[in-house]
Amino acid sequence: MKEADLKTLCPAVEKIARKAGSEIMQHYAGTKVYIKADGSEVTDADNASEKIILAALQKLTPHIPIVSEERVAAGEVPDVSGGTFWTVDPLDGTKEFIDKTGAFVVAIALIVDNRAVMGIIHHPAMDLLYSGHGLGTASKIDKSGRRTPLIAGKNVSGDMRVLVNISYAYMPGIKGYLSQKFSDKTAIIDGKSGILRACQVADDLADMSFICHLAHNSPQAREGRTAWWDIAPGHAIVESAGGQVETLDGQPLHYGADDLQLPPLVYLSPSRTRALAEKKSPKTPG
Repeated sequence: MKEADLKTLCPAVEKIARKAGSEIMQHYAGTKVYIKADGSEVTDADNASEKIILAALQKLTPHIPIVSEERVAAGEVPDVSGGTFWTVDPLDGTKEFIDKTGAFVVAIALIVDNRAVMGIIHHPAMDLLYSGHGLGTASKIDKSGRRTPLIAGKNVSGDMRVLVNISYAYMPGIKGYLSQKFSDKTAIIDGKSGILRACQVADDLADMSFICHLAHNSPQAREGRTAWWDIAPGHAIVESAGGQVETLDGQPLHYGADDLQLPPLVYLSPSRTRALAEKKSPKTPG
């Protein structure tokens, strides 16, 4: 898919995410809650948002399959062996939505050649949207419609701000990564939503965020793996802003596993990524 195609698609997908977010807010005062087979919660808002997104994406790109959280939960997994597909989380943060904390989003990503190339994250409660479809295109749009580019510009100084979900984080893995790559003093900051943390990193409000969960008993989660739709939108936006996303052993992410999941990973901010690059290639005196 060409850069021009992504440039054309991105505004259309932003509109889809906003429409889904508006529908979600129609259910905010109260919605019916159901329990899925894995024990997690889903609401009428999740389902209504997904219905809007799937219909719109199918009309926009009828040839591209869609991997959507609630459809997958219902056993509907499309053939994505071609390496190009959408990922959809129609309401990331269902528990937060039920509890009315405001910390929930609509998240859509486009995968091409098994790489995340476009990400749209809409925060309905704040009417704030983040998007990106390639290096230099990342931006955030506030409720007034003002679009602000996300550009690395902050100096890397003081304690390194590291976002994790402390309740579920596998701290030995996180500390191992930090000690191997960085000597900076670290300030660990608790953050619940992985997708919202990715937005903070893309916006240079934090140096990095880890998606490194404790392993669970289920076969799908024994390695602390995370579903594509929870990672791809933030991945695309962080890299579009000039940041970096990699596994804890420094490898790029590849969206091709049979379980539709990724291993533990880290988002690095644009400024932190730039500082690392400068450290590896110090300027020689002129």
